[in-house]
Amino acid sequence: MAAYVYKAVDSSGRMVKGEVDAASEIGVTTELAKMGYMPVSIAFKAKPQESGFKFSFGKDNSGTVSPKALVIFSRQFAVIIKAAVPILEGLGVLAEQTEDQALKKALNQIIHDVEGGISLSQAMSKHPGVFSQLYVNTVVAGESAGILDKVLFRLSNMLEEDMENRSNISAALRYPIMVVVALIIAVIALSVFVIPQFAGIYSTMSVSLPLPTTIMIIIGKTLTHYWYLVIAGAVGLSFLFKSAINTSRGRYIWDDLKFKAPIISKVYTKITMLRFASMLSILYQSGLPVLKTLDIVGMTIGNVVLTKEIDKIKQDVADGKGISGGVMGSKFFPRLVGYMISIGEKSGSLPMMLDSLCEYFNLEVRTTIKNLTVMIEPLMTAVLGLAVMGMALAIFLPMWNMIKVFKG
Repeated sequence: MAAYVYKAVDSSGRMVKGEVDAASEIGVTTELAKMGYMPVSIAFKAKPQESGFKFSFGKDNSGTVSPKALVIFSRQFAVIIKAAVPILEGLGVLAEQTEDQALKKALNQIIHDVEGGISLSQAMSKHPGVFSQLYVNTVVAGESAGILDKVLFRLSNMLEEDMENRSNISAALRYPIMVVVALIIAVIALSVFVIPQFAGIYSTMSVSLPLPTTIMIIIGKTLTHYWYLVIAGAVGLSFLFKSAINTSRGRYIWDDLKFKAPIISKVYTKITMLRFASMLSILYQSGLPVLKTLDIVGMTIGNVVLTKEIDKIKQDVADGKGISGGVMGSKFFPRLVGYMISIGEKSGSLPMMLDSLCEYFNLEVRTTIKNLTVMIEPLMTAVLGLAVMGMALAIFLPMWNMIKVFKG
């Protein structure tokens, strides 16, 4: 048993503080529920700086696991736990049968660590390339509440949806990428091999070259004589971009742009809302305190702009307000999200409302991704038409000028 300090909201909405002895944060949550309180924050009395589930056990040497392998493992592990098979025995079976080497290596190390006396979640936290912070914290909550199989099933559903969305987006973007690559190859081929041949003829005829032809000639000379500078420039720009988005200011601008970019913003917003609702639902139903849940969601949402919005929501909750107030006051959350959460809070059915949001956004994401190619096709057609017209003018405009010279 350990001493915890807590902040909670009573049935009248008044903020209360106190102390309680319990075996874990989930135990504190249970005691507060018996008193009719909704927990807002819970921390160790003696060492508040160590509250929360933050582990740092050396470096990760397991590599990165494939999303498909992680989904399969999560489902199989949930079934094993539900069937009351010992965890070490189940992990051994899963480590033996998995074909993903990163996952196999991580599982073998986890088995060794658990045998050494640490918890499953602590052992998993040693391998951030395999098990994300969301994954580890979900396992922590499942262990504490005794519902590890249930949270793993929900987590595997979320991971599977995320993997499917990524695959569908890649399929939708395959055609535009192929068009862009084909255009680049065509421009390079014309600039390097075709236009220079005509340029020699045009120069002997004293024909003035139009702008499209001049541009193609410059591109051809640059690629022929200074190709190494072009490659170095491309690599340098890529490095500068990565360096910029790794700064706090650059990352904020980049993540904010994702919500504003034409076409892409619609699908990105819906995917982000699906991830927010899924993570909030999983962690909320795991029995974690509200602030701890929002902490984890904010750290794992993958967008610093939204993370700052979640920090504002946490402040509202700490002040005794609900989650819905901060959500409805944010320009990044659709109004529907705020309304659904508000109804859930007022009716005491927040988990049900969050599950409904997950179903809604999952359907919206699938529909939007299916229509993504349809939305991009007009833009790609326009770009293709302009590129072809430019290349055609670069070749034929000088010919028309030559005809005028001959008619002279």
